[in-house]
Amino acid sequence: MRKPCPIRPSCLRQPRLQRGLTLVEALIALAVAGLIVATLLMVYVQGTRGFTHLQTQALTERVVETALMEIESACRQAMFAEVRSGRLILTFPRDRDTYGKPVPVKKKELPVYRLGERMIYYLSDSSGALNRRGNILWRGIVANNGSVQPDAGWSLLGNTGQGRIMPITEFMPSVRVEPAGIVVTLTVRSTIQAGEDRYETRRTRTFLVQNANAWR
Repeated sequence: MRKPCPIRPSCLRQPRLQRGLTLVEALIALAVAGLIVATLLMVYVQGTRGFTHLQTQALTERVVETALMEIESACRQAMFAEVRSGRLILTFPRDRDTYGKPVPVKKKELPVYRLGERMIYYLSDSSGALNRRGNILWRGIVANNGSVQPDAGWSLLGNTGQGRIMPITEFMPSVRVEPAGIVVTLTVRSTIQAGEDRYETRRTRTFLVQNANAWR
């Protein structure tokens, strides 16, 4: 029978000692982690700023388009248009059929129509007063004596009273008579200043006072 080999100290496997991070390695790791966090933060800030830029620019475009659509809709129903002191005044027929067309009270070679409400569109502050400057688009009712009563129910979302058409920094209407009828040209500008960034939308559109053809 063979004798087992005696255990020698040299045959024993010595355990490896685990060495920790040195101070230099720890500082390098912290620097790399800080660089990664800074990069991610910069990407987040730029993305948020880009989203805010698009959102604010879209707001100016929506304000301008809403103002133009409201005036266009009013011109479709009006029978006469004029501009006084930079304000647009539309006259609506008193008698209209179901399609919004004026109905004459006397049918002759020159039909006679009765004038109805006169609406004025202008810029003012939250009070709606004509003599106050502001960036809110208002509609007012013109009385027979020339005074103006602001229409508090007219707003951005119709008659819900949930907001005004603002901010508008330019509202420039003009009226001319062409062979096709009475034409209203309107320029609307909306501007928002946010810190050093400026967002602006300016558009010009032309509308035909459709009922004016029958009135003329």
